[in-house]
Amino acid sequence: MTQQLSMKISDDLDARLRAAAGGNVSQWVAEAIQDRLDREMWESSKKVDDLLGITEEWMAEQVALRDTARTGESR
Repeated sequence: MTQQLSMKISDDLDARLRAAAGGNVSQWVAEAIQDRLDREMWESSKKVDDLLGITEEWMAEQVALRDTARTGESR
C-alpha cells in the first residue's frame, strides 16, 4: 500500500531537489525520508544503550565471553 503526499517547497529547493533526484523525485524523497527515520531511530537506540550501560567495551567483553564459552563447550 502507498500513500500520496503533497507539499509546497520554495522554487530554489525545488530546483535543487530535481537536480539531485535525477528524474525520480518521488523515489528520492522517499529514500531521504527513510534515511532520516533510520538515523533518528539509531540515535534513540544509542541513547537507550547509554542509559543501560551498553558500550563498545561492554559489547567486546560479551563477545569475548561468548567465544570463551564456545571454545570450552567444543572440547
